[in-house]
Amino acid sequence: MRCTTLLAAGLAVLAIALTACGDPDRVTAKNPRDKPCPPPPEPEYQSVVLGTIGKYHLVESRYPITRVGDVLAAFKPDLVLLGIRVDAFREGRLEDASFEMTYAASFAKTRGIPIEPVDWRADAETPAGTGAAARPEVEPADAVEIARREADVLARPPLYTFEQANGRELEERVFLATAAETRHRAGNGPASRRRGWLEQLTVDAVVRHGRPKRILAVVDVFDRPAIDLAVRLAGYDARDPVAIATAAKEVAPPELPSEVLAQYREQLARARSHAASGGAASKAAWEERAKVLDLVVEKRGTCCVTQSALGNAPERR
Repeated sequence: MRCTTLLAAGLAVLAIALTACGDPDRVTAKNPRDKPCPPPPEPEYQSVVLGTIGKYHLVESRYPITRVGDVLAAFKPDLVLLGIRVDAFREGRLEDASFEMTYAASFAKTRGIPIEPVDWRADAETPAGTGAAARPEVEPADAVEIARREADVLARPPLYTFEQANGRELEERVFLATAAETRHRAGNGPASRRRGWLEQLTVDAVVRHGRPKRILAVVDVFDRPAIDLAVRLAGYDARDPVAIATAAKEVAPPELPSEVLAQYREQLARARSHAASGGAASKAAWEERAKVLDLVVEKRGTCCVTQSALGNAPERR
């Protein structure tokens, strides 16, 4: 008897709901008031975490850096987080980060959007994204092949299309590979420490800006899972970068602004100076950064060059 009563109550509630909003299957010309329920309102706090592919933007024609501008223009964030180290950003040394961060910073600045740097690296002598910190040995030693296989995605050049770099499948693979590295290398102190700083700097930026309603983070594709997790835990609903770009009514100009190209020329000069005057530890790193910036200036920040022109080593953090 009680079950029957509950069922009747449930059917009554459903009937009221259908009467209020209309049954989508019953919309006819004879029932003009019988309309479907409106879609739920958008979440008040939204975030987009955009993964970039560093110097390989110059190789992959399906992910030019102007796609970053497309998402910025379409999403219209209230705060932009960039994969640049704090000191380098404050001192105007954007050559410390990969070249797409300069483009994103300029795009945000021209639209009056606040910018916060959220990258971190212990070695301040070399530019971010060149080389990798020494990793602990795999434990136990007979698990080397397993560790290599489970973290394989982190060792390959990030030659991804815009859709791949910002898709759920790759984000999941990177997340699991990072966990495997931690698991097989007794915590992987250098990588874990950097990830902790990325997350802390992200949350701190959000809080200091009074929790703005729309946040866009532009970070290396390998950092996307950590930043995505941080903003979600800060109370933001994640939006899909690919869906936003696909539905965009406003896109970035296909040509890079002259002021951005001027910044790249200045950065190239500084990178060459660092390579000439720095210590042995930083010489190769700055030569690599200067080589990339030289191609950026030559190609005016657009695609394409061959992968061999860049070298085959991935930009690992």
